[in-house]
Amino acid sequence: MVRASRLWRRDLLLCLWTNSLLILSPTLLILSPSIGAGSEISEEELRDRIFGGWVGMLIGGLEGLAHEFKYREKPREDLPDFTFLAQGARSDDDNDIEWIHLWFMWHEDTLKLDYSRIVPIWKLNMNHGVWVANRKARQLMDEGLVPPDTGHWQSNPYAWYNLSAQFATEAYGLISPGMPQLAAELGLHYARIAVSGEPLQAAQFWPALVSQAFFQTGSPEDALREALHAVDPTSALAAAVRDAIQAFHDHPDDWKTARQSIHVKWYDRYRWNDNSTPLNGAVICLALLYGNGDFYRTLQYAMALGYDADCNAATAGATVGARTGFKKISGMPQFRMPDVYVNHTRPQLPQECPVSMQVRVLTALAEKAILSQGGQQISIGGNRGYRIARQEIQNLEPLPPDAPKPRPKGGD
Repeated sequence: MVRASRLWRRDLLLCLWTNSLLILSPTLLILSPSIGAGSEISEEELRDRIFGGWVGMLIGGLEGLAHEFKYREKPREDLPDFTFLAQGARSDDDNDIEWIHLWFMWHEDTLKLDYSRIVPIWKLNMNHGVWVANRKARQLMDEGLVPPDTGHWQSNPYAWYNLSAQFATEAYGLISPGMPQLAAELGLHYARIAVSGEPLQAAQFWPALVSQAFFQTGSPEDALREALHAVDPTSALAAAVRDAIQAFHDHPDDWKTARQSIHVKWYDRYRWNDNSTPLNGAVICLALLYGNGDFYRTLQYAMALGYDADCNAATAGATVGARTGFKKISGMPQFRMPDVYVNHTRPQLPQECPVSMQVRVLTALAEKAILSQGGQQISIGGNRGYRIARQEIQNLEPLPPDAPKPRPKGGD
């Protein structure tokens, strides 16, 4: 398996370093109505934004591990200081579930891997470093089940609430710049491997939010309210996002009190556990609101607010990182990150590769996505660029009426 991994690495190096960007033939998915004539972005800017979002996800997830499930009943007393991955990046379920999909999407020239293809990929690669709903989905594959059955709540007891729909979907927003419907469609497709019901609202919300970050110029609250169009308004996530916005307005200078108002309602009363999409989604929204576009401060809040803090910091980092861009992030005083990603978990991935190489794969997939949705490759000031057929945000999959949910305290 080591030799196979080296061959994959050689294949990737040869392909990526002989071309500044792979040009993949477009495969049509949904072709959604564009907004106006579209938005233009240079290849350099596109790559910088993707780089920022991917690095933000890596930094948030890995630096956030020290805070994972440390703060349940109350948030941390203060905001933690940290540097940006001084030892480099490594595989973790906050990044490598997406990375294994992205790798094969790129290598097999498709944006949607068939579920029949995903099963052998998972059987070879998802045997370590997967937890809860993802681990159960992997076990169900050995019993002969294929997605989406591996992610249905009748087969998978964790599927009805699990956070996989959040932490394993942000990258699909990074490869769908300004195309939130496509981002949500890809989020749904890959999230269904392990979850169903309420979590699929998160699989639409977070990729759509990241997708919009490439062109969003308003406040974090504006972005969150806009992204709410991606979810069923009757879902728990929609209500939790609205509650987070209200808590921020009620306590603009007191993030800990705002967090406790979320805890009392969503953890104590509504009984969504600390590995669920509504509860963690609400505190990510608080991190984005209090961070107010500041990359470092947003991650500090995401870690200090608690619950599944590494996943939450990864999602917040992908969102604010795509808006900030890598050039600005790498210029921050906390930045220590060498250009290296070490894989300890997925045998068919390169054992080690530059993070910048991962970004080239994502950028190639983003070009494929842009062209598949009616966009164009253009020249901007004599340099390569794209005209993106912008998409409106809309809910692609409503909440099923029979979706399970916890019984609130008092039974109401």
